Amino acid sequence: MKTSLWNHPTPRINSNTQCTLIRLLLGTLLVSAPLAASAEDRFQMNALFNPGPSLLQAEARGRVMIYDGLDEEVVERALDEQFGRIENMMFTRTRHTEPDGDVSVEDDGC
Repeated sequence: MKTSLWNHPTPRINSNTQCTLIRLLLGTLLVSAPLAASAEDRFQMNALFNPGPSLLQAEARGRVMIYDGLDEEVVERALDEQFGRIENMMFTRTRHTEPDGDVSVEDDGC
């Protein structure tokens, strides 16, 4: 067994344990990434269509909310339904669905 700088034994992990730990880590990352994205989407959708009083007050003071990565249908709906708030909205990386089903993202330089 190797020793560390402080002369304590360094534990060794066998290859089966290493593989199991790697699988657990990858599984956790694969599961948590979509959850994080959906939480962000829910936040944006709520701010866009159900703004609370504090957001509306901030917008009245000039705050601009940046909405990132929304589908073009959501942006169009927001522009129709939230017309009075348009000057406080900025949309970046809007996702466009092509007729063949492919999704493209606007490269707006932001």
